[in-house]
Amino acid sequence: MKRTNSQKGQALILIAFGIVALIGFTALAVDGGRVFSDRRNAQNAADTSALAAALAHLRNDPAGFEAKGLERALSNGYNNDADSTVSVVFCNTVVGTSDPCVGLPTGANPAEYIRVKITSNVPMTFARVLGREFVTNRVEAITRVQGSPTDNPFTAGAGLYSVRNDNADDCFKVNGSADLTLHDTGIFVNCTGSSALFLNGSADIGMDANAQVAGCTNNINFPISGTGTIDCNVAQQIVNENTFADVPTVLPTPNCTSAAQYNSATNTVSPGADGTGYFNSNLTPSGSITTFQAGTYCFLNGSTIQLTGGKSIKGTGAVKFVMNGGDIDLKGSSNDFDDLEIYANSSDFDLFGTLNSDRFRFFGNGSSDFALNAGAVFTSTDTYIYSETGTIDFNAQASADMHAPPAGDTFAGLLLYMPWDNPNDFELNGGSNNTWYGTVLMPHADVTYNGGAGFKLYGQVIGYTFKINGGGQSDIYFDANFIYNPPNNPTMDLIK
Repeated sequence: MKRTNSQKGQALILIAFGIVALIGFTALAVDGGRVFSDRRNAQNAADTSALAAALAHLRNDPAGFEAKGLERALSNGYNNDADSTVSVVFCNTVVGTSDPCVGLPTGANPAEYIRVKITSNVPMTFARVLGREFVTNRVEAITRVQGSPTDNPFTAGAGLYSVRNDNADDCFKVNGSADLTLHDTGIFVNCTGSSALFLNGSADIGMDANAQVAGCTNNINFPISGTGTIDCNVAQQIVNENTFADVPTVLPTPNCTSAAQYNSATNTVSPGADGTGYFNSNLTPSGSITTFQAGTYCFLNGSTIQLTGGKSIKGTGAVKFVMNGGDIDLKGSSNDFDDLEIYANSSDFDLFGTLNSDRFRFFGNGSSDFALNAGAVFTSTDTYIYSETGTIDFNAQASADMHAPPAGDTFAGLLLYMPWDNPNDFELNGGSNNTWYGTVLMPHADVTYNGGAGFKLYGQVIGYTFKINGGGQSDIYFDANFIYNPPNNPTMDLIK
């Protein structure tokens, strides 16, 4: 009997494999195209949302930058729902989290950058046959935003500006013994309470411009000398940490490459690190005045400069002190410098005697305090004092004649600065015949203004709240030549 090998059925197997392959290619073409299209659309939505959020921030839009960013994403089909999620944040708010902003330029200030991140789930059609229900796309866009074209504490023209912006009373409180005159300026109170501006009937207040209050006052008929009046229910301004994101803080801390040397014959110190232990105890040189030559001095391991008796120090040229845990106490009457910069890392500066410096900088990193104590005399025509989380204290019996840095300087117009994250109280005590020029910026501090007979401030004080006490006639002059101004040309750039 003749037998034959049948090939019947093999074609079915090949056809089955072919169908699977065909479905795979179809899934790749159709579903892959859908994923690619969604990713492109999501990226476009993220880009436009980041720009919309930046524009809202620049305009101080009452809706807020986040709402405007989410609104633009929604108009492009992306929302916080089952199919997609959208987040709009300033990069400084996610530093140290599991999802920080990445790709920022070296040395960038995260508070200047807004990130929009969109996550979308794209449902599959043919790929379901292969067990793939959906594919997830993740895209993000980052914009850099600087400046503000709208009114803010720096441009509102108010000599005293309370930035607190909730529905509270007594945000600006004038006590009965207050005697204050504001020349060519008024005050601004950002709280919306019915008594946001509290005026004691026996106070003596003069203003050449109006008191503007987002809420109102307990005494609408308060007698103000001068041409100023009280305006209630003015537009409340949006003021938060982002308002001050572009304000400069400190310069990079310099380093020392050699050991400091002391010449006992000339009572002179050459620059370098304190490696000899000379500064580990009170500085008690043989002469009454120790001269520091131009250069950088690094005081390591808590080394201090603590002068005893009437001894003083002076510097020739640009002198920089880098303090790491150690303090500076100056008590003599002849502390004179051409140019003195102090980089304090959780280190305190206390002046008990006299300090004259043509140019002076105090960069207080961490909990570094700056204090002029009773009897101290401080004079500088180019001054900037900053404390990150510490305090700045001027005793009522101290004397200070100081000017903020001039135009062109990094800190032009800034005299004293405690940033938004520093909520320590600040007492503005102006002693007899004190004269200050510049902006006193304490945006999250409760400011107590004690003034003082003969005290004059040419500039502006920005605080969270104010309490105005007595202490004799004092004057504030709003002069644009002496105050800090934010970047004139607001910008926003899509960097990613």
